[in-house]
Amino acid sequence: MHNKTIIVVWEGVDGAGKTTLLNETLNILNSMDFKVLKYKTPSNTPSGIFAKKYGNRSEVDHLTRMLLFLANTSDDSALMKKEIEKEKPDYYFIDRYYVCSIVYGLALSKARGEEVGEEELKQFIEFVEKVGLKVFVNPDLYVIVDVGEEDRKRRVEVKEGQGGIEEEIEKSTEIQDQVRKFYRYFHHLRPHQTIWLENAEGELKKNTKIIIEKLLEFKKLRE
Repeated sequence: MHNKTIIVVWEGVDGAGKTTLLNETLNILNSMDFKVLKYKTPSNTPSGIFAKKYGNRSEVDHLTRMLLFLANTSDDSALMKKEIEKEKPDYYFIDRYYVCSIVYGLALSKARGEEVGEEELKQFIEFVEKVGLKVFVNPDLYVIVDVGEEDRKRRVEVKEGQGGIEEEIEKSTEIQDQVRKFYRYFHHLRPHQTIWLENAEGELKKNTKIIIEKLLEFKKLRE
């Protein structure tokens, strides 16, 4: 479907500066005359609005929440495919996708006392990708953004609180450490498909340059 479009999924812990890094990369690539589009989940589509509104209630269990956000990424895939087909961009950036729903869902599950770990993460992702083969957009690359926990906590503390489960997840070092471990394991499983970045303070330009170099290199190999 997207022989020339490179699909890049951006993931990471809360407060790592992922979206800032994404936007900076997008702007520079656009200035280089590449056509770059982005899509953010959870979206403002009906499934995204419901996932955010209902899934973040404090009384909602971890499994229901994960499935709601996973449903939104699945539901929105048709919109992404149409946009890619119509616009034919050089790069298509997805700000969090189905791996995020699974990683955060299992991290919250573990924090709630469930016995889940790396093997469950691997099996869940493989299962979702298998049954969603004709549903999901197929990512070419993943950019996973991390930051030291002290920096991360400082960044999320200045954000306006979201309330409910989302605020609990953002502020919990325990949950974010588990998120980090799961993303590390995903990087271990797919080292040639992932770019791991430590986005410390003052390293935005440096990290943007690294990403752009890798994206240009990948595009050259694709051609």
